[in-house]
Amino acid sequence: MKTMENVLLMSCRSPYLDDAKVYPPLGILYLKAAVEQELPSVNIDIRDDYDLDDPSIFEPYDLIGISVMTPQREESLKILNAVKTHYPDKKVAIGGPHALHYFNDVMKEKYDYVIPKDGQRSLVKILKGEGDRMEFDSMNAGEWANQPRPDRTSDKAREFLLSYHYNIKDRKAGTMLTATGCPMVCTFCEDAGTTVRWSPLDKLKNEMDDLIGLGYSGVYLFDDLFAINMKKVEPIAHELKKRDLIYRCNGQANFFTKWGDDFAKLLGETGCQEIAFGHETGSQKILDNINKKTLIEQNYRSVEYAKKHGIKVKSFLMIGLPGETMETIRETERFIQTAGMDDFQLAIYYPYKGTKIRDAIDSGLDIQDLTFEKEGLGAYGQKGGKTESVVRTKALSSSDLLRIRDELVMKYQPKSHKMMWFHDTHLTSESEYE
Repeated sequence: MKTMENVLLMSCRSPYLDDAKVYPPLGILYLKAAVEQELPSVNIDIRDDYDLDDPSIFEPYDLIGISVMTPQREESLKILNAVKTHYPDKKVAIGGPHALHYFNDVMKEKYDYVIPKDGQRSLVKILKGEGDRMEFDSMNAGEWANQPRPDRTSDKAREFLLSYHYNIKDRKAGTMLTATGCPMVCTFCEDAGTTVRWSPLDKLKNEMDDLIGLGYSGVYLFDDLFAINMKKVEPIAHELKKRDLIYRCNGQANFFTKWGDDFAKLLGETGCQEIAFGHETGSQKILDNINKKTLIEQNYRSVEYAKKHGIKVKSFLMIGLPGETMETIRETERFIQTAGMDDFQLAIYYPYKGTKIRDAIDSGLDIQDLTFEKEGLGAYGQKGGKTESVVRTKALSSSDLLRIRDELVMKYQPKSHKMMWFHDTHLTSESEYE
């Protein structure tokens, strides 16, 4: 079969966010680079802005590839239907987390190709005419390391990336991925127990230079867990410092604290401005219920160590996990009151497919006092600082959880939910909370 010559890669819009143009996405830039390395004659266009009332935007392309997270699934179906209504012979492929974790649902739709895992080699196969409807490719660590770095240097990529606006302190910042995967086995998470695959240092150095070439002087290290292995992270952190790239990253309390405060010291000395921890809860009972393998004391120490070395701390917290009661929520409130973080995001647990909790629910098993009531949007952060509630426990209804969550946000006014509480305060300047 003849190779497809014109391809459109789309980052699916997120209409549920206040501002979807903050963190530049990387997935389609990895795909673009991989295709151009293997098939240099293929034209690859990228976009995230589109008007579905003007379907002529799809006319030039042999294949439209859509990268989709689960909260974007309705948006992706709008794109699929627009293409198939006006150009029924054009091929549409779906990839991203939704294609993996909601695979059975996706296979019922009219997508011509479903790519539920790594997409670089799968997309090349499809463009060569050698792909099946379902293309599953899970690269090992070595294969992942050999993939080209995402395109940030072409005119198309530069225009795409510079349409985003993200700052760390007063500096323009981009995004970078140093590794994929997570060794944790938390029962609430879709990525639990996935192989950690690091990008080689030389490749990361080139990516840092690409970012500087775009005019950035900051970077959000988008790994689920960057602060996981001090020996791996140390050379990366020093390369960031050499280039005066300040950064934000994500961490996990039990890994971060196993080194005493040495890990925090390393990050603080090399330009880390903020670290976000998945603390989840202030209750040891709930941590144990979700197999977090973390002690509450480690959650507290993670904040202490980071703050000691001048790093701001953001805490990701949830209520509505298995076994939640008013007492466990009071423990989470005490954590908010006493841990000393600079910001927190508070959501209500959503049982995504692909998690051990959801697998058990779908199998009809009893999940430690948790009931899933209905499918929802599945976005923890939504417009106006809101969230949704689709679960209940024996002690707390879904409406109880939503009411309590909103009360905590209004009481403690975290920056992450500023759109919810700001206009109800007497603050005179929003800039105080940037």
